[in-house]
Amino acid sequence: MTTSDRAPSDDRLSSWQQVSAWPVIVLSFAYILVYVAPIYWYPLQSGLAATCRVAEYAIWAAFIVDYAIQLSLATNKRDFLRHEWFTLLFVFPFFRPVRAVRGVLFFRQASTKKKSLVHSLPAILGSMAVLLVVIAAAAVLSAERFAPHATITTTSNALWYALTTLTTSGGGNLAPVTTEGRLISAFLLIFGLGLLTSMTGYVASWVLTQFNVAREEELAKEQASAE
Repeated sequence: MTTSDRAPSDDRLSSWQQVSAWPVIVLSFAYILVYVAPIYWYPLQSGLAATCRVAEYAIWAAFIVDYAIQLSLATNKRDFLRHEWFTLLFVFPFFRPVRAVRGVLFFRQASTKKKSLVHSLPAILGSMAVLLVVIAAAAVLSAERFAPHATITTTSNALWYALTTLTTSGGGNLAPVTTEGRLISAFLLIFGLGLLTSMTGYVASWVLTQFNVAREEELAKEQASAE
């Protein structure tokens, strides 16, 4: 499909996505702050806690409006929903904290060319891992803090548990006792395994690339000496 064959709605959708990219990034990181602050620094002053809660729902509403606008501008709405189904998950409360993680990828896409995204893979995965630890630790702590027989009741314990779960090394005596805490832990463990696999593949690809470069340089030197 050439540029002239594209429907006007596709152009409007692309324009909207470009215009809204940076606001979405800012709102994503703002969401992290207003989500984790009342949990990590519990108890906050009532006024500040209420402000964070209002901001949290306001940002959530902004994400829904952004998604609705994109859907309305899409020419093929079925195709749009098929490619953007993951974003739709963030409408549900359980997945809202994960919404902020996508801000890292949006940031890299907005500030780098597509080819350099491959070379930026370690930075992308590392940034997402840090954000996910912070967000998931807050979510686990929120679920576990007042649960009977809970062991994850402080900010330091929650961060340590999230970090050890993400790296699949185990948190020792720390373990969630609530259903929500266990679901978050399962998500962290799956992401950790995927992160380890991605990094292993990246390192293997880098080693092979360096080997091929060295081999090509050696062949070039041999051809130059033969001439």
